[in-house]
Amino acid sequence: MSLSQGCGPAASPPPPSGAGGPAAADTEPAAFEEMTAASGILATYRNGEDTADHMSILESLGGGVGIIDYDGDGQPDVFFPGGGVFAGKDKKEITGNSCKLYRNAGGGRFRDVTAAAGLATLAGGKPWFYSHAVAVGDYDRDGWPDLLVTGWRAVALFRNVPVDPVDPGKGRRFEDVTAAAGLGTGITWATSAAFADFDGDGYPDLYVCQYVDWSWAKNPSCTYDGKTPDTCPPKNFDGLPHKVYRNTGRGTFVDASAEAGLKPGGPNESKGLGVVVVDVDGDGRPDVYVTNDTVDNYLYINQSVPGRIRFREEGLTAGVARDDQGRPNGSMGTDAGDPDRTGRPALWVTNYENELHALYGNESTPGRAFFTFRTSAAGIAALGQKHVGWGTGFLDYDLDGWEDLFVANGHAILRPVPGAAPRKQFPVLLHNQKGRFRIASRQVGDYGRQPHLARGLAIADLDNDGRPDVVISHVNEPAAILRGIGGVGRHWLGVDLRGRDHACVVGTRVVFEADGQRQTRFAKGGGSYGSSGDRRLLFGLGQTTSGRLTVTWPDRSEQTFDAVAADQYYRIVQGKSRPET
Repeated sequence: MSLSQGCGPAASPPPPSGAGGPAAADTEPAAFEEMTAASGILATYRNGEDTADHMSILESLGGGVGIIDYDGDGQPDVFFPGGGVFAGKDKKEITGNSCKLYRNAGGGRFRDVTAAAGLATLAGGKPWFYSHAVAVGDYDRDGWPDLLVTGWRAVALFRNVPVDPVDPGKGRRFEDVTAAAGLGTGITWATSAAFADFDGDGYPDLYVCQYVDWSWAKNPSCTYDGKTPDTCPPKNFDGLPHKVYRNTGRGTFVDASAEAGLKPGGPNESKGLGVVVVDVDGDGRPDVYVTNDTVDNYLYINQSVPGRIRFREEGLTAGVARDDQGRPNGSMGTDAGDPDRTGRPALWVTNYENELHALYGNESTPGRAFFTFRTSAAGIAALGQKHVGWGTGFLDYDLDGWEDLFVANGHAILRPVPGAAPRKQFPVLLHNQKGRFRIASRQVGDYGRQPHLARGLAIADLDNDGRPDVVISHVNEPAAILRGIGGVGRHWLGVDLRGRDHACVVGTRVVFEADGQRQTRFAKGGGSYGSSGDRRLLFGLGQTTSGRLTVTWPDRSEQTFDAVAADQYYRIVQGKSRPET
């Protein structure tokens, strides 16, 4: 079967871009330094292509990154899904590699605690499945973050428990509670996932994307040049229906997909790769934005009531299902932020080659979700259409008070045809200059001088210095740790939100005001591709040294804190009159 190049629709020849080299001239100093070797992190996602020459679509997705302070010491730890291999005589037995958890030991050093934390195997010593993505959330509201891992034919939920219930000083570990929690069945091919309290009872529910209906029985032979075998695109497969699970508050979940009104699978539906949960219309209820591969993206507006999850899909009417030409894209990564300082969350999407990445400006009003395509107006079209974008996120890398963008890139197919984007690609850094972006990829530093086959990306402040760091997962290449070193001489402020009685905080809005300027950050679920970033919120303050913080919780209650000093983190607990430092 001969196919046009890539996942996305055919397009006119794209303008030049930086897929073949670090993009755009930029003489400013590096904003990141690679610290992978010194960190002690040795995680490599394996997709199995080195064990068999199948060229299956399963091998194309790669894996994500999870940021989780699992032991509560205030230093973010890092989790990596492991992928899988092909075993058996015919090399068609799909098995998993062990995932990895690295404990942050401070000083830029990490220690592999996978086995000690109970993550080397699944329950009963069962080996790992072929994994892709990770989500982090406190599903049982005990104040400790738990882990969900997704992949081929399975998900796994790990509860964070004490090593010794009698002696809390002995640390934390995880136990596989997938079956007991009611999550052990009904999964075909799970990708990105996100925790959020959809029905307002304080307990985080769970949204799980599913991709396409592939199997060895549905594994056609494809080519892009008429002769060379390669990975088939998603257009060759039906999309799988996504899943939403309601948290009962008793340690279990129930499948609420049907009552929630989720779209069905099919040739022109679903094919989910990314998800971000954020309150897009300001009603306090977290909404769900899903990036689908080559078919319409979804925007699920939350209509839930306690005990019943219900969504209304408004992607097309809200203007976020397709691009500005009315075409669905090969969408993968996503995030939400406020790059234009409107106080409303814009939606950001990384797409396939021959397509522009999408920035959707939020013009919603209560009861009406509405967005406009802002890619060209925001200067992002200058990036061109030669990248295949995956993990991504908003971050203020230079601490000037305007959210920038980082994109990890890499082709989905094995052998791109001549003239197409190469398989390994360079990362992209977009610098926000008061609502308009310019390419600043040279500021990525040494890591950005070599191409990579990147997938998941998580943004976190690993060393608690107020500068965002970046962790990137690659395919068959060690993960990379980039330490943020930008914003020299500028100030920052961090916020660690805690809901009342450990209630889920997704949907919370935080505003920082000083010198007549306002910045807004949002508590989100999911984001990027297959990843879960640092849930603490960071504000770059420039030369500002103090200001006012206003927190609006999902239940619409509001707290204001005046004269909040810069250059430290504040833990804000819902209902408490003073933030903790």
